[in-house]
Amino acid sequence: MVEQPSPSISFRRALPSEARSLRALVVRSMGHWEHPSGYLVEAGQLMRLSAEDLQRDEAWVAVVDGAVAGFYRLSRADECAEIEEFHLEPPMIGRGIGRRMFQHAVVHARAVGARWLVWSTDAKALGFYLRMGGEITGTTPSGIAGDEPLTCLRLDLRTS
Repeated sequence: MVEQPSPSISFRRALPSEARSLRALVVRSMGHWEHPSGYLVEAGQLMRLSAEDLQRDEAWVAVVDGAVAGFYRLSRADECAEIEEFHLEPPMIGRGIGRRMFQHAVVHARAVGARWLVWSTDAKALGFYLRMGGEITGTTPSGIAGDEPLTCLRLDLRTS
């Protein structure tokens, strides 16, 4: 596999008016990976990303060549910032954009005063998050019938 040069990427706050298009991005992103029949339909129905979520939380869009390449959303509770969503357009996966998005999320989690960055993921993205320094803390149900539990991770923002 030939390594592609890292694309030029910029970040901007997600707009509340983008909630619908970002929900669709989530389903496309999840569709990059092989899933059992009906999984994406059920996942799409569970997705509740709203304009209010984008306005309330730290929600950021990654832009490459003028187009949305991905987005993430952080919520804040006590001393934790939680990654609620972290998704890329399928053609952007494996191009270094996810790493840059994660680094951006770490900066913004620190900026809101969080001590820990926490999140959960399925097995398909676990390797990525471990490379980003995530430490496994347990599991949680995925909410999708018949799906494997999600792996819970955290990153100590004071030492990373």
